[in-house]
Amino acid sequence: MIEDDLQMAIYDTDTLDTMHSNTGRWLQYVCPGLGPVAVDGQFLTPEGGLVDPAALAAQALASIGIEGPAVRTSPNPNDLVVNVPTWLWVDQGWWQAYEATATAGRVTVTVTARPTSTAWSLGDGAGIRCDAGRPWRAGLPESATDCSHTYRRASDGLELSATVSLEVTWTSNIGAGGSLPAISRTSAIEVVVDEIQAIGQD
Repeated sequence: MIEDDLQMAIYDTDTLDTMHSNTGRWLQYVCPGLGPVAVDGQFLTPEGGLVDPAALAAQALASIGIEGPAVRTSPNPNDLVVNVPTWLWVDQGWWQAYEATATAGRVTVTVTARPTSTAWSLGDGAGIRCDAGRPWRAGLPESATDCSHTYRRASDGLELSATVSLEVTWTSNIGAGGSLPAISRTSAIEVVVDEIQAIGQD
């Protein structure tokens, strides 16, 4: 028993909405013309513990299981070239909404995490911020993407990383909902930047 269990106004008589708990902490059995009817010798029958839907949302988020983003480049990571723009993007199969659900008693909460932006660390001291980026395909002009980087020096190995921010919202079957702090996921790959020597001839 907790203090608010002793409140007797369980349901609104007109709307039948619960009055003091959205989680169905207690139920009262009422028959027309008879009023409250005892169930197993009691007029108030418990139906599980009090549930904090926001805490349940945090529990759902902890189980959401989102791996690091699938990083893509063009040219390929081992064939980047000095002074040639490198296209950057996150695989479209990864860039999607992710959901997880948690239930306690009659309360069910669903958490949804949606990617919003990507922070790229290029390994040469530069960094840019994009959304998912656009996959390269033959025939596209360089201006078709706003997510690219041009390396100015050759390197046998640099770490390129992408950190994706995801906004988190939650809903429930009792009308409660809201947002949780954003989360992020990071992946890193090694890239090699080559320098192509060209010989001009008159």
